Amino acid sequence: MSDCNGKLVVFDLDDTLYKERDFVASAYNTIASLLAEKYNLNVVEMIEIMTNAPINPFDSLAEYLKQYSDNSGVAIAEDIPWMIDAYRFHKPTLMLDEEFRATLTQLVADGFRLGVITDGRTVSQMNKFYALGLDAYFDCSLVLISEAIGADKSQPDAFRRMMKQNPDISQFYYVGDNPAKDFLWPNRLGWTTVQLNDDGRNVHPQSIELPTDDYRPQFSINNLSDLLGILIH
Repeated sequence: MSDCNGKLVVFDLDDTLYKERDFVASAYNTIASLLAEKYNLNVVEMIEIMTNAPINPFDSLAEYLKQYSDNSGVAIAEDIPWMIDAYRFHKPTLMLDEEFRATLTQLVADGFRLGVITDGRTVSQMNKFYALGLDAYFDCSLVLISEAIGADKSQPDAFRRMMKQNPDISQFYYVGDNPAKDFLWPNRLGWTTVQLNDDGRNVHPQSIELPTDDYRPQFSINNLSDLLGILIH
């Protein structure tokens, strides 16, 4: 086995360490449950309305609530901005996949340093991070979120910052899912890039036309455990 102490493995969060659809489902359940408890509404019906909305889930739910209010005479205070805030900032119910848990445990045991670079709002992303129990494997100082640093992954800032924070590291790896934005800058900065292939549940497609070859990952894997074969050689 090679010396792993000089290697840092950085992960994307959404659709890499968990499925973003699970966060959406958790948010819908939270919104519906809060409304049901307050107004004696049907949780399942509201979740179905949001899930099957033709355009915007909150527009559809707001229309449902308006009809209910008109028919019942019960005033409902919760509006679309409330729904959006509840969606973004709820504490999600998420589970880390057992294979992922085993792989992260192995990486830590083998001496790899682990980090996260993710786009999104700081509160939302950290809520996901803690819900998944990722603080057992990652140093929170190595979790870089676009809102917090003022730049998303279409820019080099987060990757350069990660390198600056880890001057003793000789090999950097980035594991993501979205070739439209995940691999361009780590490729250009000399990192090794790895795409976790879509199992059919990802939000963003992977089979897309890319502007240049440096958007492409250097490796693709079907299971996170396959990462070990790339890292340990």
